[in-house]
Amino acid sequence: MGTRKKQETQKMAFSNTEVVFNNLFSLFTYLAVLVGVIVFALMAFLIIKYRERKNSQDPEDTPRLGRIPIVRGHGRNVLITVSLSTIILLALIIGSFAAVDTLLTPPNGTWCYGLYPGYGAQSPLNQDCPRIDVTGHQFYWEFSYPHALPHAPLYTEKYVFRVPKDATVVIDVTSADVFHDFGIIPFKIKTDAIPGRVNTIWFQPYQNGTYLIQCFELCGSGHYYMNATLIVMQVPQFQAWYNST
Repeated sequence: MGTRKKQETQKMAFSNTEVVFNNLFSLFTYLAVLVGVIVFALMAFLIIKYRERKNSQDPEDTPRLGRIPIVRGHGRNVLITVSLSTIILLALIIGSFAAVDTLLTPPNGTWCYGLYPGYGAQSPLNQDCPRIDVTGHQFYWEFSYPHALPHAPLYTEKYVFRVPKDATVVIDVTSADVFHDFGIIPFKIKTDAIPGRVNTIWFQPYQNGTYLIQCFELCGSGHYYMNATLIVMQVPQFQAWYNST
């Protein structure tokens, strides 16, 4: 049952990162709806129960001008409110940190571009998957792939980022000049590109197709056209392209 559900999710989603984001969004939404239902139900109950009637009289501890307020209750309501709020916040915090930890720690890859044996050892985060360098420039993105031959220089492309479907893609993002921000909206991933610093993210694309890569940081006069294209390809097509570089 779990495998079938996962396959159905992959058919609908663009990537695993979208699934992680949607799950976290659903957690926030469900808790918000639950809290809203409880609050409005309690409000309606109290309004109906304590509505003013013809024979209604103010209780003895009703605040009055010129009189020091009488102590009401023993902190029970405060304790219940704080306890419930803590439980809700813990659920949100744990869910958020779990999502961030998933995105920053790529799992073992099932296929790694058909590179020569031992290449994966260059990846400290994931011994099975190579890393792609993504560098932001004013005003374009540059993608550097490890070459299929040992000790060969990186193969670099501008404006186009090609990846194989269902593979684990680990990318190291940085900048050559000013602050940029690398993001793919359908995949729900985004990270800063900062000079002198490398931010690592990963994703597994589930759908073939062409997707827009954008810069989400105001980086100069050409920021509005700092785009690139992500092409998700079938494994044989990607291998044919990669081996021809």
